[in-house]
Amino acid sequence: MTSYYFFDVLKSTMDEARSKVLAGAEDGTVIVAFRQDAGRGRRGRVWESSLGNLHLTYITYSNLPLVQAVQLSFVACVAIGEELMGVLPPTEALSYKWPNDILLNEKKVGGILLEAMSLSGKKEIAYLIGCGLNLKTYPQEVRYPATSFEKEGVYLVLEDTLRGIGSSLDRYISLWEKEGFASIRDLWKQRAAHLGQIITFECDDKIYTGKFEGINDEGLLILKSPQGRLELIAGDVLSKVEAAA
Repeated sequence: MTSYYFFDVLKSTMDEARSKVLAGAEDGTVIVAFRQDAGRGRRGRVWESSLGNLHLTYITYSNLPLVQAVQLSFVACVAIGEELMGVLPPTEALSYKWPNDILLNEKKVGGILLEAMSLSGKKEIAYLIGCGLNLKTYPQEVRYPATSFEKEGVYLVLEDTLRGIGSSLDRYISLWEKEGFASIRDLWKQRAAHLGQIITFECDDKIYTGKFEGINDEGLLILKSPQGRLELIAGDVLSKVEAAA
């Protein structure tokens, strides 16, 4: 059963989750902060964490090797996306931007962060799944266009949304553990932004252009470029260039 810990203010829900893991937190524990003073995103970036937005970290444990556990980012994305689709009006377009962004009407409305903790004397690894959603406000100075649910005319109840996400993470992590990555990957691809289109991609200060063909079993982005078929482990999709012929 999912357990929730609520805080008015935290430095970071990820940091608090680490403390809870060391104190013996159970699988499915969720840390919630109504505001974060030092929220963080992928690759060390700052995550704007204003009052009224959603900030949580979900704790789970696994014996899977790290290379396979990377799939958890996509499991989380699907779990959160499917929960949101259940409450969004049919006119709203929800999609996923590789590797961990959630888009609403082609603008970033949320993100996911995955961190791992090895535990002394134990084989299992603790995985911390951080989620931030712009329910009310959104950052202005960002590389990719952003928005909030309220900006798009969608009004979500914070506590209902976070509890729904916690339950959805329970279900989809269980599905992944029992059935593997294939069904999760199929669900992710159904809402993948720019799939089958020409994109520009930045990795290690290099810019690549090619057709986004999907993801492999390890969650790597597959890009068909003039240099050949590339499988990219880290970086940012900067933009869509044009629809593929």
